[in-house]
This record gives sequence, structure tokens and C-alpha cells, in this order.
Amino acid sequence: MEVKPQIREWWDTAEHDYDAIAAHGVHSEEERELWTEVITQLLGTDQQLKILDMGTGTGFLALLLAELGYEVTGADWAASKLEKAKKKMERTGNFVNFVVEDAENLSFESGQFDAVVSRHLIWTLANPDSAFKEWARVTKSGGKVLTDIPARHSHPGNHHFGEEIGKELPFYNGADPGEVISMFEAAGLINVSVRVFNKMMLVEGEKA
Repeated sequence: MEVKPQIREWWDTAEHDYDAIAAHGVHSEEERELWTEVITQLLGTDQQLKILDMGTGTGFLALLLAELGYEVTGADWAASKLEKAKKKMERTGNFVNFVVEDAENLSFESGQFDAVVSRHLIWTLANPDSAFKEWARVTKSGGKVLTDIPARHSHPGNHHFGEEIGKELPFYNGADPGEVISMFEAAGLINVSVRVFNKMMLVEGEKA
């Protein structure tokens, strides 16, 4: 069953009020401080870093990265979400290069970014192993790839796409950290580890 076109169509619906959902952005100073802590601990404070925010949606994480001074590309395959991200960017005074991309088949040259980050993305992927290989490919040697891990049983059976599509997505109803670690290692990443920030679990790997 080929589910990617249906998933893309679902996300690329302009009427979705994505930002109205509390988990999709930063809605308090406490949340902003948490994400700033996560970013600076995992990526450092070198503002020359080139970072790809994969699955950027309406740009919350990409814009926060830009605010911290990094050079940021925000990629998503839903053009309607990127249009909202660009409007938000115009109000900030910071710049993010927002582009349409498929997380599992990137058009970027190899070794282009110092880090690839993603948030709330891997549960939507039909082929997360392919995505991780692509993310590792576009990361420079010594660079980092990191993603958050959805909790087990975090979604009901019909969440967003419906049960039939959900059955085709490996992490639709959460992910086993060990499985994500194995996929990171199979993608060629080293020093893979799990970190927990205020109950938020992330997997981090380094490009050899």
C-alpha cells in the first residue's frame, strides 16, 4: 500500500490550524527556555553552524534556531505549512530558508549541514530507515543528527491519517528507543545516545 501521497495530501491542507495545538509550538517562556537549553546542549553555541530542520511545519523550531543565531534551512513537504512559516518569519526579523523537501529523499548535496534536527516527524514516516540514511548523508563529518521519539501508545488508532494508513507507518503509535538507535547506526551514525529533557526523549547520533 503506497501511503505517502495520502499523508502528504493530509498535511498540505491549508485549513489545518496546526499552531493551535499546544504540542506544536512554544506557548510559554518555560517552553522556550527548555528548547533553548536542548538546542545549546546538543548543538553548542557556534553560530556558524548550518542546520536543517526536517519536517519544519510552520517553522517553530527553525525560527527558534534562527533566533539563536544559526544558519537555518527549514524543510517540509507541505507547501501550505511553509507559507505560514514564511509569514511568521517576516514578523521576527530573522531569516530561514524554507524549502519543500521529502524527508526520505532529499535533494541536498551530501555533507551540506552541520546538523539535522527533527521534531514530531518520525511517527509520520513510511520509511524512517530511509529518512535517517538521507539525514546522515547530508550531514558533514563530525556533525550531528537528532530527533525526538514519540512515546509508546501516544496516538489513538485513527490519529490524523486513519487506522489503515497508520498500520503502514512503523512509528505511528510510538517508537522503541532501541529500534531508533539501531536505525541510526544502520544509517552510518556513531556515538548514538538517548537523552531525556523534561520527559522529552531524543536520540542523537554523530556522522563519522
